[in-house]
Amino acid sequence: MKEEKEQTVIDKTYLYLENYREMERYINDAVSEVSQIPDAGRYNISAERAFLQSIRECRAETVILFEHLRKALASLKEDTEAAGEAYKYEALEAVYIKGMTYEEIVRETGCGKNSPKKWCKAMIPRLAIKLFGAKALENDTNCTENKNNLNKTG
Repeated sequence: MKEEKEQTVIDKTYLYLENYREMERYINDAVSEVSQIPDAGRYNISAERAFLQSIRECRAETVILFEHLRKALASLKEDTEAAGEAYKYEALEAVYIKGMTYEEIVRETGCGKNSPKKWCKAMIPRLAIKLFGAKALENDTNCTENKNNLNKTG
């Protein structure tokens, strides 16, 4: 039987970014209050109160995580602008926040074919530190491996 590998902070950072738009949709659209249900009288709402409470709790957790992610992204944007690397953040934002493909970024910016992917990959460890703090530094293999590649990303 294959042993499952523990998810790293880098993996979690990718997962959060890949689901950014879906989390935003969930926050805006999750039905967690009876008042959000049109014609609620047709349903046995009293039997569903526990389920609605569960949805409220999930929504609250999602809001907290989403806001933490937004603040981390804003901080990363400031850092990259200060370092003259705003284009790397802009690629990350285009892919994960706006839903663009790498090819669309290449067409829009005129950069090399592999550049957007490299730029995004370079941003992930930096974002992971902003999301997970010292925990991101504990994972030496990922952080060291990615740090060594940062200088190769133009």
